[in-house]
Amino acid sequence: MKHFVIFIAVMMILSACAPVSPSPDDPPEPSPSASDSPSPSHEQQPSSEPSVPPEPSPEPSPEPAAPPRELFHPYYIEDTDPAKYKYDRHIQVNGETVSEYLNTEHILFTWPEDYAALPGVTTFRGSNFRNQPAWGSADVKEETLTELYRINVGILGRWTGVGWSGQPAVVQWDYDVQQQMNLLPEKKDKAGLIEVIQGALDGYVYFFDLEDGEPTRERIHFGEPIKGGISIDPRGFPLLYIGQGDLVAGSRFGYYIYSLIDGKELYFINGRDRFAHRTWAAFDSNPIFDIPNDRFYLWGENGVLYSVKLNTNFDRAAGTISIDPDVVRHRNTSTITNEQGVEGSVAAFGHYLFASDNSGIVYCIDLTTMQAVWMRDTTENCDSTVVLDWEEENGMLALYTGCSVKWRDAGSPAYLRKLNAENGELLWERSYNCNKDPGIPGGLMSTPISGRGDMEDYVFFWVGKLTNAYKGRGVLVCLDKQTGETVWENFMPHYGYSSPVDIYTEDGTGYIVVADSAGLMYLIRGTTGEVLDTISVGSNVEASPAVWGNKLVVGTRGQRIFGIEIN
Repeated sequence: MKHFVIFIAVMMILSACAPVSPSPDDPPEPSPSASDSPSPSHEQQPSSEPSVPPEPSPEPSPEPAAPPRELFHPYYIEDTDPAKYKYDRHIQVNGETVSEYLNTEHILFTWPEDYAALPGVTTFRGSNFRNQPAWGSADVKEETLTELYRINVGILGRWTGVGWSGQPAVVQWDYDVQQQMNLLPEKKDKAGLIEVIQGALDGYVYFFDLEDGEPTRERIHFGEPIKGGISIDPRGFPLLYIGQGDLVAGSRFGYYIYSLIDGKELYFINGRDRFAHRTWAAFDSNPIFDIPNDRFYLWGENGVLYSVKLNTNFDRAAGTISIDPDVVRHRNTSTITNEQGVEGSVAAFGHYLFASDNSGIVYCIDLTTMQAVWMRDTTENCDSTVVLDWEEENGMLALYTGCSVKWRDAGSPAYLRKLNAENGELLWERSYNCNKDPGIPGGLMSTPISGRGDMEDYVFFWVGKLTNAYKGRGVLVCLDKQTGETVWENFMPHYGYSSPVDIYTEDGTGYIVVADSAGLMYLIRGTTGEVLDTISVGSNVEASPAVWGNKLVVGTRGQRIFGIEIN
């Protein structure tokens, strides 16, 4: 009943937002004809209730309500005018180049807690704001970390274990969907099963029970390194989305969609896209899903932004699922560089998408026209995923980002920045001078944390390979969201690429867990930076953890996946 009430409330809010008069900054929204109308995903409801109801899942931590659509209309200012960069974009619709493009669907990304219908962490950092790596609240008493289990993974070519950014998905399926999938018999009938799905560099996708680490189904032999995270369809549909990190064993290089009913491949996006300006075909990024329109958005390292209409047909009663995608492609050039590939994941709010690329450009893209509204040069390569944060008191959407030291000389500054997401205005910046090694950048390679609960006034960055007296170490820094001033700094013995995660108790007490290149994992009090406990997982952690309640899962380059308890 509670979820039904939430659903009705969300639908009322969305309905209230729909009949908004366009502002001068918005493209016209013509009434679609019958042929233009978006076809919703087809889903037959089961004829009967499941025989065993799932156990209640923890509720996501509360978020501030997002503003109505009419309060957020991005525009450029002098510093962020796309014309300043000689921005030039091209569009393809199902392989045909078009001079104009207009999506007449009602696109409306709202607040993070309403992103997914499926309980859990379904995509990198869990939501369209990229700010929810943990699901539910933790019951923290001892403030310690304990290893629960470890799972062995393999090696493929030069790739070992689990790499950057490598976050697993952690989900609780509807029980009727659970019955349709190819789970092992002892797990298929388990009420309240929480399944972890981890892609690895050895070319396998691993499935296991969060509680005990035991397999839930046979591995999928993907055959190529999975370097970025994987995503699960946030509607609760049995669909798995996988990005290829390198080409080792085969000839295909791109992005894949699998059925989790039988583990078979359903669709492939060729990263060696003739439409792309860039030849590198990897997909480290995770997509963001527009659930009402049966669509997802994904920006590849080939520099192409893909808008994929899935045309999903999921028949729960029959236990079948199919897709028949239509694809819109966006590419652009600018005066900065041709390195328009995106390794971080895109974020979204309203009908606007935000991303940062390998040339250091942060974009705001209008999804109705696939046109850049504003762009900002952030100095250098951006591998970190942008994080959005709605500031109720300021009526503003903030964007946190930062750059690495990869193309510039060792000792150059890595910048940490807060932007106004509406126009790209720089609100503040901080910097740390960072070294680099061949193939190992310094600076910000992880994704920031926008705090909530007792950490709501703070933003956290994990910066690597510092110069001078710090000799390549890392610093976890807590900054005041409004001023950018330092609240605390914790200089760690080693650097790290793994994105830190924020965890909260029911009363809003916040903790941070962060791992480093030496395999040390730290539990830290968010308001003070005090290290409460440390545990070793044996080797370099590049991957980002995912959390459900008191349990955390993370992979290492040392060919292990660990289950950790936050006591």
